[in-house]
Amino acid sequence: MALSNNTRHKHFLINFLATMLLCCSTVQAAEAATEVTPATSKNHFAIVNGETITLNDFQSAVRAGIRKRFYHGKVPQEELDAFKEEVSQTLIDRVLLIAEAKKQNIQPDPKFVQEQLALYEKRYEKQPFWNEHKEQILGGLKASLEEESLLNGLEKKTRSIELPSQAAANQYYLDNQALFTTPKRMRVSLILLKVAPSSPGDVWAAAAQEADQIIERLKKGADFSQLARIHSGDQTASKGGDMGFIHEGMLAKPAQKALNNIEEGEISEAIMLLQGIAILRLDERQEPKLNDFEGVAERAAKLLQRQLSEQSWDSLIEKLRSSASIDINRAAFESGNKV
Repeated sequence: MALSNNTRHKHFLINFLATMLLCCSTVQAAEAATEVTPATSKNHFAIVNGETITLNDFQSAVRAGIRKRFYHGKVPQEELDAFKEEVSQTLIDRVLLIAEAKKQNIQPDPKFVQEQLALYEKRYEKQPFWNEHKEQILGGLKASLEEESLLNGLEKKTRSIELPSQAAANQYYLDNQALFTTPKRMRVSLILLKVAPSSPGDVWAAAAQEADQIIERLKKGADFSQLARIHSGDQTASKGGDMGFIHEGMLAKPAQKALNNIEEGEISEAIMLLQGIAILRLDERQEPKLNDFEGVAERAAKLLQRQLSEQSWDSLIEKLRSSASIDINRAAFESGNKV
């Protein structure tokens, strides 16, 4: 099964499925307490290093995940199959990671388990089913929370990377200069003649005519800041229209295009925007600039530390997958299989 490069998404899925299984498996266990179903090729989904993931757990995880991720009616079969593969890998990773945590002698955090149990009791204390099967549910719930605690402990230990040396941080800085470059930016002033989007055409025309008159006054030497305070309906009016420095792409396309076509100190023509008619002045244009290492050394070290932490976690998962014995019931992925 292909490895995912999106570590955060994998981590989210593992935690989400852990929580989902707390709700599903313990309740299902209580409802079916008197039923004993032998493990067969028909009711298992996967066997991972000898440990069984039931078909019911897999189907419950897929159903819960579909409700959380997909909001548009019926899910296309191709997307459903891809999602089922994703859930499959996540459930398998969960088994592998819990086993690894036990192998490393990581112990559940009793405080975490008790706090979570208390939250579940408070959440469901008024539910008849909870009160009727409370003792039975709590047993399975505690075991699941202990497993979740093991996962948390393993991840914390695996991701625990010391802050890199200054030399390592400097090399990271040199290799990733785009991360430490202040992008191209402009200092812009604005006069906005506000018009409601739903206004009729004659209102827009009147605003455009007023903008043209203001532009003529500016060309004759009128003070931009003073006219902005008088005419502008933007929040920058009190500052004489000064928007400060903005990065390229932050403004609407018509405004950005107008700024690209004028030089420092020049005034744009009237621009129609969603909010009304705008007049822009380009006060200053700064080209991209690589910041000195001394000013970003701490940030470089922390970014490298985060990258090494991600790599450490990914490497552990890849190692566990590559050495595992995994037997998947592929029939569970058939299109006609109900989930």
